[in-house]
Amino acid sequence: MERKAARFVFVLPILALAIGSAARAQTPSPAPAAADAAMAGQKAAFLVLPEATRKAAQDALVWLGFYNGVADGDFGKRTRDAILAFQASAKAPADGVLSAAELQALLAAAERARDAVGFRIVNDPMTGVRIGAPMKLIAVRGGAKLEFASSADPDLSALYARLSAATPTRNVSYKAIKPDDFFVVSGQEGTAKFYTRFEKSEKANPPIRGFTFTHPIAQAAEVDRIAIAIANSFEAFPSPAAAPTKTPAASAAPAPEAPASSPVPPATKPGPTATALVVAPGVALTALTANDCLNPVVGGKPVRFERTDPATSMAIIAGDFASKGEAPRFGLLAPDLIVLSFAGPRVAASAASLAGDAARPAVVAAVETSAGGGPVFDRRGALVGLIAPIAGEPKHIAGVALAAPHAIIAPDAVHAFLGAGESAAAGAPPLSAGDIAAREKDALVAVFCQK
Repeated sequence: MERKAARFVFVLPILALAIGSAARAQTPSPAPAAADAAMAGQKAAFLVLPEATRKAAQDALVWLGFYNGVADGDFGKRTRDAILAFQASAKAPADGVLSAAELQALLAAAERARDAVGFRIVNDPMTGVRIGAPMKLIAVRGGAKLEFASSADPDLSALYARLSAATPTRNVSYKAIKPDDFFVVSGQEGTAKFYTRFEKSEKANPPIRGFTFTHPIAQAAEVDRIAIAIANSFEAFPSPAAAPTKTPAASAAPAPEAPASSPVPPATKPGPTATALVVAPGVALTALTANDCLNPVVGGKPVRFERTDPATSMAIIAGDFASKGEAPRFGLLAPDLIVLSFAGPRVAASAASLAGDAARPAVVAAVETSAGGGPVFDRRGALVGLIAPIAGEPKHIAGVALAAPHAIIAPDAVHAFLGAGESAAAGAPPLSAGDIAAREKDALVAVFCQK
């Protein structure tokens, strides 16, 4: 392994608990049935969010000091407790479910925290790793350091044995290894804390790559959460698609190694253009114009426009998809709504609030452009409209669309165009976003527009 001279003075017990499968393990504690039911509802509400949104929310909770786990998009007690802590800090209802407004506030606060330390993604040209670096912290003399290293020797266990060995001046407080995959070591030396991680890939050259982040113990209260964010951003073997950036000037760079030999991955498939609600076998309702989608495709098969409404952009598409489908039950617009739409390959549920007026109704929701045509439901699960086509790209923070007003096609117009359906029964119990998504997800299809 080649490395410029650098001291390894590491301790990051919080971060050590947050990284790797061993670190994610927790000792379960008994909970009453009511708490279990609440946890199940909170988990369902979190998991219907797009994966990118879930990971961004966890990363934001890290930046605000509420979460010390991996931003993996999963939901457990640690994520639930972090959400509750954030809601308490914001004096919001502590129900463990992020509303659209709370999610936007969370992401915006985390973005301010990143900006405060100059956090940005960098590629190290020597080792090939990609990682987030707090540029303002590592630029200070005597402050934090971010160092990279690689090894042409594929023996990960031997490297782990060397770096996890304690010395008279170096105390290792945590160490864990997954053979032939990765290891983490943290500890303390003198007045500095450190965290180091190395990963292995048989297909890469060099096959072992890693980083070390050190900072003075005096900065622990401020920097520990940043160290977790750095570790969560680490990619030992990233796709070569992104252009490399300069290694941070304050970092000790390793000696040159041979460049990575991984092949260039195939081009990313385009995402869906719109969402459609199946209303009969092989028939779906969406909001899309034939001029904007000359060759619509659903499930990899061409479909056709059967009927369109130029005034609203509603359309009926038909083809060989969805053997089941039924006319919707209609409700009335209400302040608290749910939007279902495709975000990439999966259905996502987004909390929405009513905006606009009776003549030009709208909802405020965090959705992508592919939400056009997505059904809008009230909390009883009754259809109350469709998202109109979304022309501009929504603003994003950390890759997540921000909540913004989006025009909707009102339920009376949808009912009139569809010519089918009936009013929902009164007095139905309220449903969670997860309940509505679970019930309706098989009735949604993604519409792709091929050139």
